[in-house]
Order: sequence, then structure tokens, then C-alpha cells
Amino acid sequence: MDVYVVADASVFIWGKRPDGELISSPAVEAELKDLRSRSRFHIFGARAEAPSSQALKAARQAAEETGDIMVLSSADLEVLALAQEHGAVLATDDYALQNVALHLGLKIEPVGQQAIKRKLRRVRRCRACGHVLEVNENTCPDCGTPATKKKRCIR
Repeated sequence: MDVYVVADASVFIWGKRPDGELISSPAVEAELKDLRSRSRFHIFGARAEAPSSQALKAARQAAEETGDIMVLSSADLEVLALAQEHGAVLATDDYALQNVALHLGLKIEPVGQQAIKRKLRRVRRCRACGHVLEVNENTCPDCGTPATKKKRCIR
């Protein structure tokens, strides 16, 4: 049985090919701006595949639950959806992407740095009164003060 690895841009930027059948998304391929990274995409034998709309919806929902939706790009959501669809290892250095993958029970393989050690939940908190805000709120409904982003460890 083949091991599938879904790669984000960091695999091609760092030039470290993980073992397994390499899959990525067209959005990741489009993110690769320099010739070296674009060449690695093809040299590594990666295939670009778009995730299903159902998988993309599930990835977005998981990112909203962890609060990482604030920092993930559409390309990040696509590779997350592909990893979930294929039951694949996710090769990435993006900590927010790793966090959502861990929440989904996916295996992660860091490329150029260490993997995250704990699951996190990002929340927005009012600087003045401490009120915890919804992910999409930028100002406190109680006092009108701008919110800050915080990370909380989940045990």
C-alpha cells in the first residue's frame, strides 16, 4: 500500500522530499514563485489535485473550531482537505496548519523545523475587559476595544 504525503509550499521551498506518493494542490503550485521551487514540484513527482468541496468544507470547519481560520490561506485549507481525503501525512512547517491537522487526527511531518508539541486553540480576547470574542469579531461588543489574538494549550 502506498503512503500518501500531501505537501504544502515549504516542501518545495526547502527542497526536502518526504517519502511516499506526493500530492499537492493547484493553489500551492501557484504559490511557488521562484524557478527552483517550481522545478522541485516537478522533479519530486508531485501531482496537483483539487480537493472535493465536502473535504474543503470540513477543513474550513475544523480551522474555525481551532481559531486558525484567521491565519490560514486558501492553499492551506486545500492541502488540509487533501490530507483528510487521502488519509495522508501532511508535510508542512506551518504551525497553524499542523495544529488543525492534529485536531483532525492527521499525521504531520515537519520539513525544516520542529513540529508543534501541543494542540492549541486560538481565541480573540478584549484588551480592556477580557471578554472572549468570536473568531470573526475584531472589537469587543461590551466595551468597543480592539481584540488581541491569544493561544491556549489544550490538554
